[in-house]
Amino acid sequence: MDTRHSPLAARHTSDHLAEHYRRHFPILETNCYMISNSLGAMPREVETELRNYTELWVREGVEAWNEWFPFVDEVSGLLAALIGAQTQDVTLIHNLTIGSALVASCLDFSGDRNKIVYSDLHFPTISYLWQGWRKYGAVSHVIESDGIWTETEHYIEAIDERTQLVALSHVYFRSGGLQDVKPIIDHAHRMGAIVMLDSYQAAGVVPIDVKKLNVDILATGVLKWLCGGPGAAFLYVRPDLQERFQPAIRGWLGDKEPFEFHMPNINFTGGMHRFLTSSIQVPCLHTARPALKMFGEIGMESIRNKSLAMTDRIIERAGEFGFTVNSPLDPKKRGGALTIDPSTNGAGTGSLTTKEICDELIRRRFIVDYRPPLGIRIAPHFYNTIEEIDGIMLEMKKIRDRT
Repeated sequence: MDTRHSPLAARHTSDHLAEHYRRHFPILETNCYMISNSLGAMPREVETELRNYTELWVREGVEAWNEWFPFVDEVSGLLAALIGAQTQDVTLIHNLTIGSALVASCLDFSGDRNKIVYSDLHFPTISYLWQGWRKYGAVSHVIESDGIWTETEHYIEAIDERTQLVALSHVYFRSGGLQDVKPIIDHAHRMGAIVMLDSYQAAGVVPIDVKKLNVDILATGVLKWLCGGPGAAFLYVRPDLQERFQPAIRGWLGDKEPFEFHMPNINFTGGMHRFLTSSIQVPCLHTARPALKMFGEIGMESIRNKSLAMTDRIIERAGEFGFTVNSPLDPKKRGGALTIDPSTNGAGTGSLTTKEICDELIRRRFIVDYRPPLGIRIAPHFYNTIEEIDGIMLEMKKIRDRT
């Protein structure tokens, strides 16, 4: 079934979120878009934002920086409000890898406290970063999981007096499993370690309160559930820790008087601006702003409630059709996405692999993706409908059964 010739993708339900907000996302008119954990749908307001960006540049030239520099704090404030932080405690970074490197460059791994703890379910780029930091004395302790979930007890066992930092994944990218991070944070603090929480797969679909969590550092970006496109990521550091950090990866915007162009040493500015490096990525701030405003209007509790209802429906349909759910079934352990394997039970007469079923879904404009070895990731968002859930699950069954 091609949704370009079907009412499926555009049909609204009685759900007020879909009714009110679907019109803001043009891709929903021609696609059943279920991959917001990889790239959120673009709000139509982004076109106006980017036009305003270019018009300012054309009109003002270099004087546009007078508006662009304050723009960092405006958009950082929109993100801060979604995670329970104050505007001044959040700033722009390029991506989570750079954010991790900034944090790593603040730490001393030359002594006995040189251990980095993280799960094998963490996104690989973060592992690559910390493995690379071995040249500076860091020792990685990678916790083995069952491929879907990492038990809290395994973190507790791994974090000891030698631990410098815990690189904690809030929601696992392959399975969509939601980690209960508070007990891990508390234990890490008892051991004298700090925690950097990767909330890329959580922010925008799971409520976050950095103060209640008492997390030391949180990094996230707007690429995925926050529907802001590539290029804008954000770093939160607990206020009482900010002055402690003096990143070795540093740039002129981190200086207290950047336009005095001091040489040779930096005089760090107070607060989070010390994590700014060089020229800021202005266009992605424009692409981030519309959806961040939208999330502030809706409220994260409403989005979370709808997300759980939709993933419940996926689990229900998966059971009916004989699909394997390679994600936690417990809603307390579930983020916004589920990973489904429609081929492992041998149902139907076809012999298509899970990857082939995924490719065919995309060809038919049911937009999902495949993450080996677990299966097809399905990630409905607040702008999706229950009818779309039923449609994509039925289409998956048809493809598997070749009917």
